[in-house]
Amino acid sequence: MRKWFAGEPYELSKSVKQGDLAASTLSAEKLLTDIPFDWLFSGSKRVKPKIDEFVAALSSSSEFNNSVGRLKGSLDELSRGLVVLMTRLQRLGLLDAKAKKLKSTYLDYSDKTALELEEISQFNLIRFGATDWEKATDALDDVYGALGTFVVKVAATKLRTISNDNGFPAIEIEQIGLYVRDTYDFLNAGDDQLLGYWSEEGVIRPGPIDYVTEPKLIEKGGVEYHKVTNGKFNEYRKLHGKGGDFMIYTAVKLYDVSFIIHLGPIDFDEYLSRSGSK
Repeated sequence: MRKWFAGEPYELSKSVKQGDLAASTLSAEKLLTDIPFDWLFSGSKRVKPKIDEFVAALSSSSEFNNSVGRLKGSLDELSRGLVVLMTRLQRLGLLDAKAKKLKSTYLDYSDKTALELEEISQFNLIRFGATDWEKATDALDDVYGALGTFVVKVAATKLRTISNDNGFPAIEIEQIGLYVRDTYDFLNAGDDQLLGYWSEEGVIRPGPIDYVTEPKLIEKGGVEYHKVTNGKFNEYRKLHGKGGDFMIYTAVKLYDVSFIIHLGPIDFDEYLSRSGSK
């Protein structure tokens, strides 16, 4: 937060926030990239179990996986993450969807930064604090205070493409890299977003009724906690000429996994249909 208050007035564009414009185009002062990933584990008890579950699923299955494999009981057989990964491989010239072929190669991105992985091999994400239930019940720990709602991005850091494995092209993932990509900004997508109730004593979460009615202040234990929203920070920026939005990237946390998926003609046809590839 000190970085935001110390920065020159700057508002992140929606194109950067939504990922349509690469964060690598931003100047250095608009990036914070030195946060250790393990801080998520020491700063919150809710992060590691979800990460461990995700990694375990990629180490105990093949072909079917919700993040980067086939889906069971779905009209679309390919997961969204697999479609994204196939698009990455197509851009690298390793996948020819019309010919229904993969080129055999081995890719090692284990030394890449989060900014680099974002553009070359990121294929899925893990959401934290996104649901109404999480917003109402997640502990007000250090991670919540710093990031609020955030996502952990998932990238393939070691993978093999195989042109013919028992008669089928295949993608084998040996390692993934996890990192946080977040924006420190106060853009509103709709209504003015509530950030909590603040005082010099700290921050409190509103109760169920207050969460809906959003009173201007809440008194608790003889202390007045005042309503703070995105709009308050935007007002501060206009009034004082300070307040610079920036992007946050953690270091990359590497996990060894073992997952393989074989692609048949129908899979390539579905990919062409869903990706809009020509």
